[in-house]
Amino acid sequence: MRTSSKPSNAEQAAAARDAAASRWAALAVFEGPVQSFWEQYLQAVGQTLQARRVLLLVSGIGQPWRALAQWPSDAPELEGDGDGVLQLISSVATDQPMLEPFAQGGHALAMPLPQAPAGPQQVVAVVALHAADFGATASDLMAWAAQVVRLPADYARRCAASDSAVSTTVVQDQAVTLADEPHAERLYQILRLSIQLSQQTHFLHMAYELCNALAVRFDGDRVSLGWVHPPYVRLTAISHVEKFDAQSTISRALESAMEEAADQSGELVYPLPADSRKVNRAHESYALMQGVTAVASVPLRDGDIVKGVLCLEKRQGTWSEVELWELRLIAQATVRQLADLHERGRWWGDKARLACKRWYVESLSPRHSVPKLAAAASVVVLLFLFLLPWAYRVDATLTLRSKDLLFMPAPFDGYLRQVHVEIGDKVEAGQVLVQLDTRDLVLEESMAEADVMRYSHEAEKAQAARQLAEMQINFARQDQSASRLALIRHQLAHAKVTAPRAGVVVEGELKKNLGAPLRKGDLLLKLAQTDDNYLELEIDQIDVHEVKVGSTGEFALVGRPDQRFAIKLDRIDPASTLREGRNIYLARAKVQEAIPAWWRPGMGGTARIDAGDRPLIWVLTHRTVRFLRELFWL
Repeated sequence: MRTSSKPSNAEQAAAARDAAASRWAALAVFEGPVQSFWEQYLQAVGQTLQARRVLLLVSGIGQPWRALAQWPSDAPELEGDGDGVLQLISSVATDQPMLEPFAQGGHALAMPLPQAPAGPQQVVAVVALHAADFGATASDLMAWAAQVVRLPADYARRCAASDSAVSTTVVQDQAVTLADEPHAERLYQILRLSIQLSQQTHFLHMAYELCNALAVRFDGDRVSLGWVHPPYVRLTAISHVEKFDAQSTISRALESAMEEAADQSGELVYPLPADSRKVNRAHESYALMQGVTAVASVPLRDGDIVKGVLCLEKRQGTWSEVELWELRLIAQATVRQLADLHERGRWWGDKARLACKRWYVESLSPRHSVPKLAAAASVVVLLFLFLLPWAYRVDATLTLRSKDLLFMPAPFDGYLRQVHVEIGDKVEAGQVLVQLDTRDLVLEESMAEADVMRYSHEAEKAQAARQLAEMQINFARQDQSASRLALIRHQLAHAKVTAPRAGVVVEGELKKNLGAPLRKGDLLLKLAQTDDNYLELEIDQIDVHEVKVGSTGEFALVGRPDQRFAIKLDRIDPASTLREGRNIYLARAKVQEAIPAWWRPGMGGTARIDAGDRPLIWVLTHRTVRFLRELFWL
């Protein structure tokens, strides 16, 4: 007999300490990424102390503590861990480790890490939790902690020395970011913010979202956006403030600071660097009025034109070159979207006024031939509009329908096992579409077969013993079991749902429901035939009198608008139908050419039905004339 020897707890602890010792040696000369350093550092602390959980915590000045990483990564959080850790870390001195009994049992060791690799004005600490005690005296643990807390500071100095050695250009200097955030990561965050803002469809919504995002991103007390209304800058949005008084003294001072940055067409900061010659009197006045220590204004420039100004405020710290560099990129990435939404959101009268103003300026150029040519062109256009006949077509929404639609229900109660098709797939007659789980049915089949055999033997035994009543009972039970066996076999035979005829799957997304229970009769799939389709048109009530049965036209589907197909109306419903708040008349049309193989039931498009020739001016204005006649009862 073979015996396998398992290492004892003492041997396992010794092996863990040896692994931790080798890891400490590697960390002493480590020069890799910050994330890898913290992972190895936490693992070394946990292996040395035999801790059940090690946490890396970070906090800004005046900000709550938050966890950045833990070891092991899947360590469970016991009840009371969060409150106990926060209570312990709040009582830790600035640079002294602290060992305290934990409220839930065991002990906890908190180690502040001064000069650790983190952002400015950030405090980093490591907390190790043990289920019992750390197996060493308090003085030994304090001495050991005093040694290991130096490693992050040494690593930060090595990183700084390495960065200064390779930084030879201004672009490389800007790549050294705060909080060890890589240059690529900042570019990714800028792109992500631009994509998030591009989803907005209103100017003010985008402005508020931009201000709120920048306030969170740069930890600013307030972020404001001013938009240029020549020759002034008007305050448009303030972070985390829905309504504000644009006529207040503070708002006026903020607009003056924004105008100061817009006039100089460059970013302004308060306080100014010692070698800067820019003027920031308005910024200084606003900062003193608000009691903030740092203000930065970044113009939003579209080419050479300043469209707006972003103003950010801080009550602590100053603005670094890296943050200003990132703000410039954000301004460049968002100014075009903001400008487009602002132009799109103008009142149509304002748009018309600006268009007329531009046309007027262009038409009154030094060459007086332009107005003359414009007048001559206007006469030609009017003649063209009133005299040229134009084919008038009625627009109608079109949908491709199938005459035959097959519903494929669940044949019996069970579980969904396999799905072989998806929406849009073509299927042939007899093709397996869905398969139900038959493992329970197979077992029931075996049990039913056994019952049939058992009742048969019992009936024969009763017959031999001349127990006629018992024999009849057993025969009845045998018939019952045989019926149940036949039902089970019928269900097994229909566990694979097949297509009764060829068609296309138009409904039924079942792959995401694999293993889900099904009830008999639940709809699984819908099949539509593609060889017998028709077109259903929705004709508005204001145009139905322009068309008739036999009218011709053409249509294009949404998926392929470049392909046009000829149609002919063969039926118009006599009664209207109310859809989406308007009366429409449903009509059927027949395609005048071969149906392509890529057509699918449910496809939509637009049809244009010929309604004869009309003057071009009538084609362009008949809807407006009809509206005015209805409005004024003309």
